Amino acid sequence: MKLLSIIYGFIVFLRNKLYDLNIFKEKKVDGVEIICIGNIVAGGAGKTPAVQYFVQKYLEKNKKVGILSRGYKGKRETDLLLVRDEKKIYATSKESGDEAYLHALNFQIPVVVCKNRYEGATFLNEKCGVETIIMDDGFQHRKLKKDKNIILIDATNPFGMDDYLPKGRLRESLDALKRADEIIITKSNYVSREEIAKIKERLAKYQKPISVASFEESYFYKLNFENRKKFGKINNENNIRNEKFPLEIIKNKNVLIFSSIANPAVFYQTIKKLNPSNIDEIKFTDHHVYTNEEILKIKEKSQNYDYVLTTEKDIVKIDKNIENLMILKMQFKIVEK
Repeated sequence: MKLLSIIYGFIVFLRNKLYDLNIFKEKKVDGVEIICIGNIVAGGAGKTPAVQYFVQKYLEKNKKVGILSRGYKGKRETDLLLVRDEKKIYATSKESGDEAYLHALNFQIPVVVCKNRYEGATFLNEKCGVETIIMDDGFQHRKLKKDKNIILIDATNPFGMDDYLPKGRLRESLDALKRADEIIITKSNYVSREEIAKIKERLAKYQKPISVASFEESYFYKLNFENRKKFGKINNENNIRNEKFPLEIIKNKNVLIFSSIANPAVFYQTIKKLNPSNIDEIKFTDHHVYTNEEILKIKEKSQNYDYVLTTEKDIVKIDKNIENLMILKMQFKIVEK
């Protein structure tokens, strides 16, 4: 593992050096502002809710906003895919990847996935006429020049065990933070103030503006599977969301939780503090694509519980009704600047 991490780290270092020396060229898309929400540790920093926070922020400024994502694990015929525009959704979660599809559910704005982020940004600018692109991940994608890099540091695992992938979780060296314009410490409500202070102390050397954000539970909601024949061909989230339910609804209840996210421990902790009488858990690997058999197994087990609970990133991949299934809505909020 250590040898693989050393090799990985050297490749990342060499690639970054070639960009720093201007041997590899960054390409700018004229006429559009590009804001990248990224990280240096693989998975679990809260990029998806952070992207939605900044999208809303720019929409409130009356900007025409688009979202650009790699479309990780999406299976599509062509690299560039228009997931949705202002009118409707054109793709399924299996084609777009779960994060991009979740964005398409939450906003009536253009969402594009493309591994070649320069090509995707050009499409959003020229074909969709957006003024501001919020880029979901892509700090390491240096081919596209960004106007602002906002880097998220997960308070529950801030520095990726101080080792490169695969031994640790670092995607690149901490010195990459020199390229950042702003740093946000996320999930601050899951650690102590002392831990936040230690993280800030370590980040101080990079002399970047540092904010602190919480990742808080907001409410539960159910999905309406009766409103569509095929999951994904819907106009916006209001077509699938039923009424909201208060967080207290699971107090003293027997619950089953399942997820395929990078940091399932945070999901478990969040549910635990809502005081159910019992929690049983099924964990899948990050970005796991559920098979029909797995969904049917969860549905069968659900009969033994008051509620089955999952995340928004998981629900976009579930295409069968589970009667007592509820989704936890989480909220990203800046609590300290």
